[in-house]
Parts: sequence; structure tokens; C-alpha cells
Amino acid sequence: MMKDLEATHSDPKPPALIRGASDPSLRAEALGWLRLLHSGQATAGDVVAFEHWRAISPAHAAEFAEASLLWTVLRDAAHQAERASATTPVGATVMRPNFRPSRRGFLIGGAALAASAAGVAVVRPPLDLWPSAMELAADYRTGIGERRQVDLHDKVAVELNTRTSLDVRSPRDGDVQLELLAGEAAIANRPGQAAYITVLAGSGRVMTGSASFVIRKTGSDVRVNCIEGHVDVMCHDKAFTLASGQQVKYDANSNGDVAAADPELVTAWQRGLLVFRRAPLADVIDEVNRYRAGRVVLLDAALARRQVVANFRLDRIDDVIDFISKAMDLRVRTLPGGVVLVG
Repeated sequence: MMKDLEATHSDPKPPALIRGASDPSLRAEALGWLRLLHSGQATAGDVVAFEHWRAISPAHAAEFAEASLLWTVLRDAAHQAERASATTPVGATVMRPNFRPSRRGFLIGGAALAASAAGVAVVRPPLDLWPSAMELAADYRTGIGERRQVDLHDKVAVELNTRTSLDVRSPRDGDVQLELLAGEAAIANRPGQAAYITVLAGSGRVMTGSASFVIRKTGSDVRVNCIEGHVDVMCHDKAFTLASGQQVKYDANSNGDVAAADPELVTAWQRGLLVFRRAPLADVIDEVNRYRAGRVVLLDAALARRQVVANFRLDRIDDVIDFISKAMDLRVRTLPGGVVLVG
């Protein structure tokens, strides 16, 4: 089905507008959209096209809702994907417009997708298999496993990690104002360049005039690590000043305390590495899922606390699967669509 999607993006009409679709073909189309949306290659235009397809009829919305639930229950999703590939007619097509709407028009125009007929939210997809509508419309965005360097006004250096969405707000008096919508970014003042940096993230903001720091946002959880210099963090009417080697975490409801952190571990991704030092297996799997297409799922909760000491190269991220299977002697099953079941 993914091959069919890639081969037919130029067709100007969505599938249900060119033929009457039976229930099996609707299921195939719904699974095709799921695959495209979680492939790491989806664009803002793809999400607009998907919304159009889903709004064609209640049957389309319900079929996608059911397919999403099946995808969440990963074993069933794999079987359904295989069935969809076998039953999709050769002439099936999916529209992919070649345009990128403005952020404002994208959000106001309905791309903040509503929940489906069965209550599956597309704005925050199941298992975070693809970016939200807001993330897709960001000024800068990286896909799965991608890192990107961004220079802002020749004063500030920004490096975006995998699956990161960043907005640039209108500067004021030469300052740099950013909003981290999702993901992780390393931000630093360039030597000899004076610029006051403000980064909004979740319920707080980070401010500095001369520092290097890493900020990460996962859902409503935000973590700020100071690498060099000093950064100020404000959240929930509290202020923190971080020095090199310190971090603070906060979420939508509360703040953590300032704590020590190892800058070598925090910045390992900038060197193309994942470094774990007695990390729980559950945390390792969560981290790996940020860098690869599909999903690794830990089926046995009793294994979640097993500790891992290992280094992995980001350009060989699937070595983690071999490590779990061989070094940790755990059962691993690989399913279609990049799904891996552990335990």
C-alpha cells in the first residue's frame, strides 16, 4: 500500500471521489493514510489532504477511527496492514497536494484536526506515530532521525534533534524569540555576538544573554540543561538560574528542583550517539522510538526496570534491537511497518 501511495500522489482526486468504495477498500485507504502519516515524510499538505479524505463521509471517519485503534493494538495493526496491501485495487489513489499553507491559515482552516467519529484524536495521534498539525506547520521541523543546523540572524546557533518543531517569533530590538513546540534543540549564543535569547516551551520560558543550553519538550514535559554559562528558567511563577552541568524539569502543573546533569550524556545526540548509563529499559525504548520509524513496544512491564549500559550510533539505530535480543536475551518479534514487540 505504501508503494501505491508513493506512486500515485499526483492524482488530483482523493480515492472516494473517483469510485464507490467498499468497506475493505476503505480500510485499505485508512491504513494507507496511517502509514503515510507515521512514515516521517508527511507534510502539512498531506495532513490537509488527509482531513479532506476523512471528512468525505461518516464512513471514512469511522473507518479511520477503527484503523487507528487497530494500529494502537499493534499486533492487530500488523495483520490489518498486510490484509490492506493484499486487497487494495491497483487503481486506488491518494491525493497529496504540492503546497504548504501558511501557519495561520493551516491552523484556522481546519488543520487542527477534530476527533474522529469513534473518538480517536488526530491532533495528538495514537502513540505519537506522526506529528501533530501544529508541529507540521512549524517554521522549522525535522523528521525521524534527522538533525538540522539553523542560524538565526548570525547571532544564535540552533541545532534541532529528531522530530523537532520550532517556531521563530518576531524579534524585538535584536533579540531572538523562539517557541519549541516539540522535540529537542541545542541553542547557543555565537561568540562575540550579543543577542538575548528567549525560548517558550510548554508552561515556561528560558532566557539567557550568553549561554549554551539544550531544551527538550515531550508532551507537556520540558527539561532544560545548561551546558555553558547561565540560563534563567521561569515557570509557574518561580524562577531558577542554571549553571553549567545543571538541569531543571517542569510540566503543565509543577516544577522540579535544580539537579546535576552530565553534559556529555545530554549532548550525545549532537555527536550522533545515544548513551545510556544504567538507564531503565523502558526509558531506552522510549528514546529509541524518537529516532526510528515504526514503534518498539515493551510487552512485559516486569522488564521495564532492567538497567541498560550501552552506546549506540544514531545512524545504526536498529542495532538497539539486536542488543535487546542478544545481549539482554529478550524475545523480539518484528512486524510489518517497523513495529517491534519486546518480551
